[in-house]
Amino acid sequence: MLLDVKERSRKVDATPTLQCRVNEFIFEKFGQLFEHYNCSNSSLLRSIIEDCLQRHKGVI
Repeated sequence: MLLDVKERSRKVDATPTLQCRVNEFIFEKFGQLFEHYNCSNSSLLRSIIEDCLQRHKGVI
């Protein structure tokens, strides 16, 4: 076989993502946070979401 073609991933198998737009002030403050905690944007956002869900466990 000449080409090693991988099967296309179905949307069912894809990892869900969250995105939002923020103003420059929020983006800069968030950047300071991930530098302070020495982590990536995505890992900081993931941790913030998990913490928020944990704090609101009784509400939802």
